[in-house]
Amino acid sequence: MQEITSLLNECSSAFSQTEEYRILKTYRTRDNRLTFDERFAINKSIERAYAPVFELLRSDAPSLTESDLFFCALTFQHIETVAIAECLTVTKDAIRMRKLRLREKLPNKWFDILFPEQKRNSSDSVTSQNCQPQTAPITLPSQSTKNANVMKEKMSFGKAVSTCFSKLFTFEGRARRSEYWYFFLFTSIISLTYLTFGFLFDSIIVPTLGLDTDNMIKLTGPLINNTVSIIIFLLGLSVNVRRLHDIECSGWLIIPLSVIPNLLAMLYDRYWPSTDALIKSGDITPESLPAMFGALLLILFFFIGILVVKIVLFCKAGTEGPNQYGPDPIRVIENDTKGV
Repeated sequence: MQEITSLLNECSSAFSQTEEYRILKTYRTRDNRLTFDERFAINKSIERAYAPVFELLRSDAPSLTESDLFFCALTFQHIETVAIAECLTVTKDAIRMRKLRLREKLPNKWFDILFPEQKRNSSDSVTSQNCQPQTAPITLPSQSTKNANVMKEKMSFGKAVSTCFSKLFTFEGRARRSEYWYFFLFTSIISLTYLTFGFLFDSIIVPTLGLDTDNMIKLTGPLINNTVSIIIFLLGLSVNVRRLHDIECSGWLIIPLSVIPNLLAMLYDRYWPSTDALIKSGDITPESLPAMFGALLLILFFFIGILVVKIVLFCKAGTEGPNQYGPDPIRVIENDTKGV
């Protein structure tokens, strides 16, 4: 315990001498906003100052994310909740929930040191100010984070498709807008190709060859259509979840946005008979057709509403910088191997 506390105090003392620490401590005197460059510089400065602590934490608690590590460091520095939320680009409520999650992730010895149960100095403080012994500061790298080069990585159609296939079963992390929409275009091309082939087969090939495929189509048509729909849905499932993570939404939101609508569509295609079949069977009369069309109209409005909500969410720009689900998928560090 004493060794961990001593190491934390050394790292804290090192970070306290940086310009990034001054920016965080004077956060209240500004417009309560941090630029992307400031957030990036703060993260890199903490990463360097707390490198030995992060190494121990990763060893003792492998489930911690990079965002969790930065949160622990900022908390130990007694940074205000609003400043931590701005630095990590999350809400104040998310900061409070993160502390509760860390109680389960962190070993007791770490949690007791990082989150001591003491009276807070202010309502906005994550923890109270702890007395820290003066120790010799850790030597930081000479290169300033202000000179770090940040670039926006470009995403082409081919790269988006290859990325999605390489992460077909990866539901952690984030996906940028271009990655999702390029892959959506790819799956749309597959669907259009399938529909075009089905149309040509029914309208040209079957009449030309004189084949009688009515019974076969009735039996296998819905099965084939549903199978293709399931395959296309599964291809895009992981990128849908990662796109939700990029805008700080839970991946479980995919259930009302995609799973339920697709399931209802398949059930409709499988079990809802045609209007002619209903009339011939006597289950519906021409007089009751308006009521049936009204029900179909309600179903249509439901699907349109879900579609609009999904388009709005998936067109939303992702969180700038790292969030609780992972690092920014757009902004990457250039010349990272050179110590930037």
